[in-house]
Amino acid sequence: MLQPFRESFTLMPHYTEIVFYLVLIPFTIILVVGLYKHYKLYGRCVIEELARHCGQRLKVFLRYGLLQARILSDRFMGSLHVTLFIGVAALFIGTCIVFLDHMIEKFGGKLLVGDIYLVIETLLDFFGLLFMLSVAVLLVSRVFRYPSRIGVRVQYMLVLIGLFYVGVSGFLVEGFRIFLKQVPWSSYSFMGATIADVLSYFNIHLEFVYGLYVTVWWSHALTALMLIAFLPYSNLIHILTSSMNIYLSRPAEPAGKLTTPLNIMTLGEVGESELRIGFKRTREMNWRDALGVYACTDCGRCEESCPAYEAGSALSPRKLIQSLKFLLDKSLEDRDVLADDAIKEEAVWACTTCHACSWKCPVLISPTKYVIEIRRATVFEGKMDERVYPLVSNIARMSNPFGIPEYEKKKLIEELKGIGVKVLPNNGDVEYLYWLGCAAFYDPRVGKVAKATIRLLKEAGLSVGVLIDEKCTGDPARRVGEEGRFQEQAYANVEKIMGLKVKKIVTHCPHCYNTLKNEYKEFGLEAEVIHHTQLLSKLLEDGRLRIKKRLEAYAVLHDSCYIGRVNGIYNEPRHVLSTVLSGRLLEFPRSRENSFCCGAGGCNYWYHIPRVKRESLIRVEEAISIGAKILVTECPYCLAMFEDAVRVMNLEGFIVKDVAEILTTSVFDKEI
Repeated sequence: MLQPFRESFTLMPHYTEIVFYLVLIPFTIILVVGLYKHYKLYGRCVIEELARHCGQRLKVFLRYGLLQARILSDRFMGSLHVTLFIGVAALFIGTCIVFLDHMIEKFGGKLLVGDIYLVIETLLDFFGLLFMLSVAVLLVSRVFRYPSRIGVRVQYMLVLIGLFYVGVSGFLVEGFRIFLKQVPWSSYSFMGATIADVLSYFNIHLEFVYGLYVTVWWSHALTALMLIAFLPYSNLIHILTSSMNIYLSRPAEPAGKLTTPLNIMTLGEVGESELRIGFKRTREMNWRDALGVYACTDCGRCEESCPAYEAGSALSPRKLIQSLKFLLDKSLEDRDVLADDAIKEEAVWACTTCHACSWKCPVLISPTKYVIEIRRATVFEGKMDERVYPLVSNIARMSNPFGIPEYEKKKLIEELKGIGVKVLPNNGDVEYLYWLGCAAFYDPRVGKVAKATIRLLKEAGLSVGVLIDEKCTGDPARRVGEEGRFQEQAYANVEKIMGLKVKKIVTHCPHCYNTLKNEYKEFGLEAEVIHHTQLLSKLLEDGRLRIKKRLEAYAVLHDSCYIGRVNGIYNEPRHVLSTVLSGRLLEFPRSRENSFCCGAGGCNYWYHIPRVKRESLIRVEEAISIGAKILVTECPYCLAMFEDAVRVMNLEGFIVKDVAEILTTSVFDKEI
């Protein structure tokens, strides 16, 4: 009995194989030229990096590359993308097996024969159907369901149409072949067998079907070759680049830790011509920057989650990355990324550095980091936006972004001494250094948060001290791109803190928390850094703080970007509030890692960028829509932004409070 086997170039004219390989040559040249351009930009460095940290990187690639964890956060489109991915992967593997079988056949062997062939043939039909249906639904969704997020792009639509045609024509070729040449195992190719049955039912003439067979065979082959050849020139390149970007990402690095492009202590060892900070020109982008740009799938998830975009500013993280990609495609020219409105400078300063875009990106690109690098290069060239200059000037002159004189800061210190706080370094050792942060000195409203927190810590019996000459951590300077000024502050602060021999630092400011915890280690800080919500939650849990009165209020917690999304602290503030409130704590529709920024981040608190509607107003409206009467914050800048929004909206009876203030009312049974 004849064994089932795979035939190559079945029923095609005898010269087909030679012509096919001749046709393959120009497509191969186009593909290789395109891939070489990518190799020059980042390929060599990617190859060098592949073998490093394999274990950790494979785990990340499994989660975000193969299992596509972030894509699946959008269940509908995510599921479609996963099924398409599975279909493409299976068909690619199947095609490789078929090609290998054809090569082995030339030497008298055969791979696809017997039961192995039948299993593979059935699987290829199944995955081909999955692939075709996924592409069809994606095509429809691009037009009808998601036009507002990504629009109807001609290139993307053509690619999807091409993929759909490859799937349809593949099944047609299979069906025509089975109709023209029946074999006992035809039923295993169930899609082709169905098409053959339809042709038989309508009694289609054999010669007509043969003509269709040859025509569709060539159109199928040429369409597939075109899609492969033009892969480096189209959005399809993300099949390769997104996988590489995921594998080579740095997930172990804290999200809130910016890179350190130089060290001011070793600047003398670096030649002036070698010194470069950030990038403003395409030739200044490093290989990681270039890889990230080409890894972008243009899916629009970053834009959809961006608070600055929703507020109507000039910033779209998607457009920023796509603009960089466009400029790199013109890589024969060295282009200024801010010239000719390729990227609007206003967009760069509008970013709140909230990392919502980075969190949403399915291929682990961080648009925030591109913004920071462009800011750094702009500042390095001495072209800082005039609205930003006073902020950096204040840090340089007064060691705080508000320009507060030292004697003004001492007023708060004196008030804190009155509630039993030790002033360091004069008053001996303490268990906790309370880092007040610039906002507490500048804004009496934020000063109340510091006093409420310290009263709670004293009530719990903790030994707490504050620095008499505390200076800004430098976080605002670093976020606007002034790296040198940041490092001056960092080295000065680390020297003071380490001189105190303090092992624990607590702060109510998420930006101070992030800088002290994630960025100061590089400059010599060795201390445990704690956010006040973490410490208050622990004191409640240990019974060192006791509730005297539970509060009846409809309260909702706003997750600060730099405590929640950036540093993953979600449960502790909720534990405090659920202990204090007699009713259920409300939740925003956008909460935890999906929280919506108040608009103050990225130093937008200190300068004005035009927006249609402030982020803080959008967030307060969201709180009202769920029935909240109290908006609870865990950040002084969120507190200030929301109170300002409440005043603008003229909302009577709507209250904005810090977590510590809510707990203070409950512990002491009175407003303090």
